[in-house]
This record gives sequence, C-alpha cells and structure tokens, in this order.
Amino acid sequence: MSNRIHACLDGDIPAEDLSPAERARLAEMERLLAAASQHLRAVAAPELAGRVMAALPAQAPRRPGLVGRALGWLWQPRPVRLVFRPAYGLAGALAAATAVAILPATDAPGVEQAPAALAAAAPPVYVQFRLEADGARQVALAGTFTGWQPAVQLRQTKPGEWSAMVPLHPGVHDYAFVVDGQRWVADPHAPQVDDSFGGTNSRISLPPVVQSS
Repeated sequence: MSNRIHACLDGDIPAEDLSPAERARLAEMERLLAAASQHLRAVAAPELAGRVMAALPAQAPRRPGLVGRALGWLWQPRPVRLVFRPAYGLAGALAAATAVAILPATDAPGVEQAPAALAAAAPPVYVQFRLEADGARQVALAGTFTGWQPAVQLRQTKPGEWSAMVPLHPGVHDYAFVVDGQRWVADPHAPQVDDSFGGTNSRISLPPVVQSS
C-alpha cells in the first residue's frame, strides 16, 4: 500500500487526487475491508484468559511497599478520550484497536499456539491505531505483538490526535497505549480483557485476509 493511499484512508487527501491506478487499489482495499469486517462479526474471539491464568505463578512476587505502590500507580490505566476507526483495523484485508491467536514464543507457557505454517502463509493486516490525548508529549503502542514493550511510536497527525499504522498477522491481539512513557491507557472502543494485574487491556481480532484471484 502506497503512502498516498494511506493518506487517503487517513482523510488527509481526497480520493480525487489519486491516480486511476491508486483509486483502483483503494476500491479493492475497501472491498476486502467490507468482506473482512463481515467475517469478523461472525467469528467470536477465543477466550485465552483461563489458559493464561493457569500458566501464571500461584503467588505474585512480593515487592517492597513503596516500590509496589509506585508500580501500581504507573500501571493503572487513566481515562483518555479515544477516536477509533475500525476500518483501519481491517485496511489491507479492526474491529477495535487486541493476545495473538498466534502467540509469540515469549508469551506464557502452556498457551496453545497456531501452526507455524499458518502464520507464515497469512499476509499481514494493516491496522490503524488512533488516540486522542490532549497535552501528551508522546504516545506509544504496546501489545502481545511487541512483547508488551512500547515499541510502536504514534505520530501526532494534528494537535492532540495520535496515529500509527501497524501490520499485524491474523489472530487475536491484546494491546494498550502508553502516554508519556507512564500512563497505560486501554482503548474504550475495543473489547476489554483483564490483564491479570488489576487493570485492563484492549483486544482486537483479525480474520485471515481472503485473497482475490
């Protein structure tokens, strides 16, 4: 997908400014988007909480009181108004912007993983994550697809609005926004799941992309 088509999907340029070939590609993406969206509504997200909880230690490590309180304050999500466009969660093939059905090897042991051949064969789905965070200096994205590291930096498209397009493999992904390196913010417009630490994460389920012949 070209940067100009990305910009058109973002609403930065009108479709009339695209070349005929680009408009044809845009129409094809919108057709795939509609098909994937219809499929997504019919597929229930797998429930992984029980298996993940069973793999966790019976008792959490003990921390000094001051450190524990400080970590709890940093981990607790804070409400931030979010603009979320499910269309970008399926661009190139979102439902919300979500743990991968194809979980990375670094995930908790005991969680069932999809066959490696399926993961290798499925093309990525381009998901646009968007957040409104007035006054934020920086916004990052962390999730099962980054090993829960805030590795994806969102860019500020206009004052207070942050956005990033991320290629994800089909499956179930959990994620959260990290504002100014401190506040972990769940997406209120996506399904919420317990993070097993007293907070919540957001979840997105991406069906396989149907390739046109």
